[in-house]
Parts: sequence; C-alpha cells; structure tokens
Amino acid sequence: CMTQSDRTTAPGRFTEGFLRIDRGTFLGVPGSVLIFGALTVVAWVFLARTRWGRVLYAIGANPEASRLAGIRVGAYRALAYVLSGVLASIGGLLLAPRIGQGDVSAGTSQLLEAVAVALVGTSVLGRGRPNVWGTALGAVLIGIITTGLTIEGLPYYTQDVVEGAVLILALVFSFTLSKRRTA
Repeated sequence: CMTQSDRTTAPGRFTEGFLRIDRGTFLGVPGSVLIFGALTVVAWVFLARTRWGRVLYAIGANPEASRLAGIRVGAYRALAYVLSGVLASIGGLLLAPRIGQGDVSAGTSQLLEAVAVALVGTSVLGRGRPNVWGTALGAVLIGIITTGLTIEGLPYYTQDVVEGAVLILALVFSFTLSKRRTA
C-alpha cells in the first residue's frame, strides 16, 4: 500500500522483483549498493569529463562570470533541477523496497543526513569544493555512523545530534579550507 499526504492509503503491493532491488544481492553485494556505485561513476563521468558538467561547476562557483563568458546560466540551472529531480526519484525507488511501502514523506527524515553528506563530501576530498567522490565517501561515512548508532541501540534522536555535530565539523573544516585557499 502507499501512504498519501493526507495519511490515507492507496491499495496495492510491491512485486517480488521490485523488492529485490534492496533485498537482492549480486556476488554478495546488495543491489542498492551496486546502484549507488553505478550512479556515483555516472555522476563523476558527467561532472568531471563532459562540457556540461564543467559548466555546471562553473555556474555553481560564479554564475555572473559564467553568464559573462557566454554560458546560458538559466538553461543549465534548469538542467541541474531536472537532474536533481531524476536522482531524487531514483532515491525514492531505492527507499520504497527498503521500507516495504510507498510513502510520500518517507525521505523527509533524511534531510539532515543529505546535507551532512554533501558538506562532508565538500570538505573531505574536495578541499572546499563540491565533488562526486567526496560526496560518495560522505554518504558511506554518515551511513556507517547511523548504522553504528542503531546497532548500539541508542535513542533515535541521538542520530540527529551526532549528524548535527558531524555537519558542524564539516562546515568548520570547509570554511577553514576556503579561507586558506583565498589567502
């Protein structure tokens, strides 16, 4: 069944094949991990090895300079939003078999994790700049922390406190790096 925004449910059930996205394995590796790895490689190739990706980085760094260089900032910004929506829908498709139902608000509790992942990724391997591999490493790090806290049986709110602390540390580290780069 699928929980809707007004908390009513729509009838239906997931097929076994759909549930295997999260529960199935290939050579002992869960399907969601394989999809994560594949998406990471595709994102890296797109952002680091194509003109479109380099333009997106340029717009993120300085939209006005990009516009003055002749880049259609509005079109690329729209592309970024479309790609963000596509990746969010893939995330929803990976989350639904994990929780065993469709829920329009299922991912809202992971917003702090997502921000922490992005900032850890920026500060770890990116030297203060966004990058795919740092973000992937940040996702793994936050996942390990969350799983460890769950295994320890700590209250759910402990995860938010620890993730918030990681977020603050990543911000401090990132701002320290950016100050060194500009000095």
